[in-house]
Amino acid sequence: MKKRVLLLLPLFLGACSDGGESPIIKIEKLSVKVDSDNNSVEGEDYANKMDNLPTLKVGDEVEALLLLDGNGAELKTFKLQNDEELATKLIYKEEEVSTEGNLTDEDKGQLRFKDGVTQSQVIVRATIEHVDENGDVKLEFYLSSKAECEGAEEVIGLKTTNEKEN
Repeated sequence: MKKRVLLLLPLFLGACSDGGESPIIKIEKLSVKVDSDNNSVEGEDYANKMDNLPTLKVGDEVEALLLLDGNGAELKTFKLQNDEELATKLIYKEEEVSTEGNLTDEDKGQLRFKDGVTQSQVIVRATIEHVDENGDVKLEFYLSSKAECEGAEEVIGLKTTNEKEN
């Protein structure tokens, strides 16, 4: 019996090595709302052309619609790790997220999913609050599933400037 279990062990361990069960974060929509009297860049979808994102300044807002997929497994946690230059807000389906304990903490950008949730959508709104000298700001996301696999990571790089428009 031990030999049979040992023979099956590589199948279970290898299931994730080919990416078959690793969760997926897909950016479905990415929009920008520029805080400007003259030049609004609202409404354009940058999900498939992130290199074309405009340079942002204090007050500008980015909204990302994310599709979270357990890829056959139940979702476990979603974590938003953003730079201190951003004020962020998560919008999600409350019926899919657990409120037990302190596993879900919106202020820290962390969601813990209820049992049975294999796909979800989360909207992340980020407002530029501060611009430092290097001008690079990142929105980083991490998703884990209940499968014994590595989680998924996604990063949205934002260019910022201190310059005021005339």
